[in-house]
Amino acid sequence: MKKTIIFIVGLMCLGLMATPVFAQRVDAQGAIGGSIPGRPGWFKFERNVIISYGSIRIHSDYAEVNNATNDFEARGNLRIRLQNGGIITGKTLRNDPRNNVMIVDQDVIFTDRDSTKLFTDRMIYNRQTEVSTYHTGGKIITADSTVLTSRIGHIHSKTNAFHGKTDVVIESPDYLIHTDTMQMIGDVIYFFSATHVWSDSNYLYCEKGWYNSKEKIASLTDNAFIQTPDNKLFADSIYYEMDTDFGEAFNNVTAIDSANDIIIHSDFALSNRQQGDAWFTKNAVAIVISDGDSLYLRGDTLRIAYDTSTNEVIHMLAYYDVLFFRHDMQGASDSMAYVMVDSMLTMFGNPIVWSHNDQLTGDTIQILMTDNNSRPQRMYLQNKAFITSKGYHEGHFNQVKGWKIIGFFNDSAELETIRVFENVETVYFVTDDADSSLIGILKVNANEMEITLEEQVVISINYLDPEDGSMFPDAELPLEDRYLRGFLWQVNRRPMSKFDIWPDAPRSLFEELQLLQQREFD
Repeated sequence: MKKTIIFIVGLMCLGLMATPVFAQRVDAQGAIGGSIPGRPGWFKFERNVIISYGSIRIHSDYAEVNNATNDFEARGNLRIRLQNGGIITGKTLRNDPRNNVMIVDQDVIFTDRDSTKLFTDRMIYNRQTEVSTYHTGGKIITADSTVLTSRIGHIHSKTNAFHGKTDVVIESPDYLIHTDTMQMIGDVIYFFSATHVWSDSNYLYCEKGWYNSKEKIASLTDNAFIQTPDNKLFADSIYYEMDTDFGEAFNNVTAIDSANDIIIHSDFALSNRQQGDAWFTKNAVAIVISDGDSLYLRGDTLRIAYDTSTNEVIHMLAYYDVLFFRHDMQGASDSMAYVMVDSMLTMFGNPIVWSHNDQLTGDTIQILMTDNNSRPQRMYLQNKAFITSKGYHEGHFNQVKGWKIIGFFNDSAELETIRVFENVETVYFVTDDADSSLIGILKVNANEMEITLEEQVVISINYLDPEDGSMFPDAELPLEDRYLRGFLWQVNRRPMSKFDIWPDAPRSLFEELQLLQQREFD
């Protein structure tokens, strides 16, 4: 007797273990019912069939039910009310109690409790997780008329989340998204593969990130890219608010401003276009495109101010260890301001400019460019102005010093006239035009002077109110008297190519920027 009881209890335990946790008793009723011949334990019901399965209620025209195993099938005017309030309609239903799923086929429509609708050919509903899944393609329409289509999808009724995979398209009145793998929770869409987002005036791309469709805010990583009507932005990651046009970009940032012909690269960028402000920091490099000769500019920080009504650049500021390169001119300073409206470039903090064979310094240097930035027109050296030119012979440097110097450039961006004002001092190595032999060393002080050049060669020197001056034979002028006070030849600071403005940068960076320049502006 004791062994019999143990055997019965053992069978009961095995039965409990084999029964799914969420399996519940099936109760069915219909206008017509009866057993099914050849299928022990199975009963059929017809007309106005109602099946109660836990908290799920099923209506159909026909059903076959096994009360012992909780297996059942239903078809005809199928309507399923779920425990969470959702409604499923379709042509056929099969319940799989062992896996806690119900499979609905043909013209399936699932209406969730928040009025979200799913249309598919086959849907699998998990009673335990309340997740609805399709693998043969489906379309979801949310309460705000957003339409989602994908090959594979999962709707999580408990969390109001949706997972889509393979050929995912999300379309709303405000945006269009194409991706391969995504998750939507409320208003936030998360991306896990190559993703394209289009709106009225923006295009976004990333391979990982999220987009808040209500706030119109995006966070993009992995080959992040944003395009607006006038700008393109590449970076490792981007945060962007569409309505305010505010954004931050991190690492390997490249911005292309096609409206103002500027390309900028840095490791961090912050832009608030509604306020007309943009910052680029950490080894920022800018290319100001022009038809004649593009300007390559580098500094620790670049700041650009925009006219918010026209989106045109008002000025560009560069801070700390600034270097720039053009083929016709190069420069270095602690900081620099480039006012686009006036075409005026101003350099502060130990500024220095090199133009062909000339080195120009002063407390402040201003360069007036042509309207299209194709070449310099005039240069102003303010306070302690100094021009040094390397002569024909080693160690010979022609020097001009004054309180203020103005240089005028010709159409070839070469100095053609130099005017010097107040406390003028000069040292000039006079050479024979025929054989370039040294004739003597001219030293003159004056109130003003003017130098005329042609193809970088001095043609004439005119002094106004000269105070004193002498021509010295080479042997009679001591070495220390051949240099004006403040003379310093700084050729080691001069960038000889665009690569020299950032020597530590990989050459491939400039090659990529040049390719961008050719693609976007040529």
